[in-house]
Amino acid sequence: MKRIWILIAGVFMLTQLSARDVININRDWRFFSHTEGSSDRAQGVNLPHMWNNDALSGRNDYFRGVGNYMKDIAVPKEWAGRRIFVRFGGAGTVADLIVNGRYVGEHRGGYSAFTFDLTDYLKYGENNSLWVIVNNAPRLDVLPTAGDINVYGGLYRDVELIVTDPSHIAVDDYASEGVYVHQKEVSREKADLETVVRVRGAAGKTLTVNLAVETPNRDTVVVQGAKVKIAGDGRGSATVPVIVGNPTLWDGVENPYMYTVRVQLADEGRVCDEVTVPLGLRFFSVDPKQGFLLNGRPYRIHGVVHYEDRASVGIALKQYQIKEDLDLITEMGANAVRAAGYPHHPGFYDECDRRGILVWSEMPFIGPAYMTDKGYIHTDDFRRNGEQQLYEMIFQQFNHPSVVFWGIFSDQDPRGDDPTDYIKGLNAMAMQEDPSRMTTATSNQDGPINFVTDLIVWDLPFGWKEGMPGDLKIWLEQLQKKWGSLCSGITYGAGASIYHQEDSLYRPNYLGNWHPERWQTSLHEQYFPLVDASPFLWGWFVANMFDYGAAGRDWGEGTGIDDRGLVTFDRKYRKDAFYFYKANWNKAEPMVYIAQKRWTPRVKTTQTIRVYSNAPEVELLVNGASLGKKTGANGVFLWENVELKRGVNALEARSDTGIDYADIRVL
Repeated sequence: MKRIWILIAGVFMLTQLSARDVININRDWRFFSHTEGSSDRAQGVNLPHMWNNDALSGRNDYFRGVGNYMKDIAVPKEWAGRRIFVRFGGAGTVADLIVNGRYVGEHRGGYSAFTFDLTDYLKYGENNSLWVIVNNAPRLDVLPTAGDINVYGGLYRDVELIVTDPSHIAVDDYASEGVYVHQKEVSREKADLETVVRVRGAAGKTLTVNLAVETPNRDTVVVQGAKVKIAGDGRGSATVPVIVGNPTLWDGVENPYMYTVRVQLADEGRVCDEVTVPLGLRFFSVDPKQGFLLNGRPYRIHGVVHYEDRASVGIALKQYQIKEDLDLITEMGANAVRAAGYPHHPGFYDECDRRGILVWSEMPFIGPAYMTDKGYIHTDDFRRNGEQQLYEMIFQQFNHPSVVFWGIFSDQDPRGDDPTDYIKGLNAMAMQEDPSRMTTATSNQDGPINFVTDLIVWDLPFGWKEGMPGDLKIWLEQLQKKWGSLCSGITYGAGASIYHQEDSLYRPNYLGNWHPERWQTSLHEQYFPLVDASPFLWGWFVANMFDYGAAGRDWGEGTGIDDRGLVTFDRKYRKDAFYFYKANWNKAEPMVYIAQKRWTPRVKTTQTIRVYSNAPEVELLVNGASLGKKTGANGVFLWENVELKRGVNALEARSDTGIDYADIRVL
């Protein structure tokens, strides 16, 4: 056996050829909407691209219809005899492809990748035309059918040509990498893995799969191989068992250690394809009393809810924008993210892998946000589309160590067509395809729907839509008393505009046009100690990290956004609540921040000055005079009955490691 391993390792060292070509074709498309009627009026665009600037300006009647994308590609003669695929990273929400005037196929669903095999549609040695007809019109057979998120239209993720040999690792297996590393059993002593490799080729052909696990320094930890025979339908599958002794574990933000799995496909000794996938070895569980455990130890989840769209671009994101979002999440000290509403951009999961951020990835099975919404449509077409989108999410994200939870539904309503049985089916599918991860959902309902998934997260409105923040204490007591065996998490939030400031502090009408920032901050300050003292809550997800586009909403500033974010839609301004969580969750970066500095001018000369800091002690100076040092609780430092002068007052807060300034004007 040792000699065989040495021979396999030799194959990896000697074959440095390009087994497949991946060509990005984002540039130089022509776009025209259905209303323009002709490609003669097309405008030149580069991808990623979306057409709904009208939604971003808050128009409730934003365009939902057909957009056309056209591109010519030169196909060299040398590609004849190879397989050529096109892979779309995402198209909102239904896409039909026509190549050289011939219909190729359709994909339904706006947030997962999909591939088409172009081999038999191309003219080799000539220019070829691609025509993609994209439609984001509302449909009852494509998820989501409800909710308040903007459903953008466009080709808003990368498009690639993938050129392979006739024998290749599957490109068409739900547009995934075709390689799935199952972590059967992982401990600090040993990782027992089973890698499934989907293969395509000529019927009856026997191919060899060679696999190596490599460290970040490209040192080979282990190599293994297997044979695969291609069936009559041109498909095959190899299962390669691998054991890694004394592994370095992917340990969240403390040590997100990553291996690489390199898989080569060989035909009679010639390497004909190669794929690499990430590998982060970890094990985790959830206990109703202790909460979440990572690698055998309690690991308190400090998470946020993340909708990835943003002002000016919607979800047509560039990688630097994804990194900017995660920089802000990391700065605040969050160690987990609910990728809300739908599967996010692939680059988002890559970044979370590298940073050690845990991810709850969610399919777009969204419940009603308005009275006329229906989140579940009791038809075969709807159910099949949900199953398809679940499979795409699981297989495309399978190898990301950051992804630890599959989100099955969000705030579904069992009234009318009851989705409970359908949810049971989706849950069973997820557990069958990936028993290594847990399923979860958000719920704002009572009833059996909450007992289907492994975990549940309660979406609470206390202090925002109804009641007051202090009601959470009573709810937590009832949860423990009645459903103490249920693995429960929590999500909550309140809207705020940085432009809405006033002297009074009260719960505003969430449907109104006045969402004062101070109320959002107060709600989070009141929730924090109650949740922090409840370790049985397996997950803690603050809603939301960023404001997001909801064109149907005319409340708040009236610009069509959900303003519950801790950061504004354009990512330019951190709201006060952001700094409150940073003071509590980010202990590594010293910080001092004077809160409520946007609340100016003020009417009364007697004020309470509020400072957030992770320092043990903070000093406050007003107009150059020290008001002494204070110790804080939950990152909040208060100086009460501070007398300010009429006019501009200079405030300075400082600790041994930080300082902040603010000018407050009193009328």
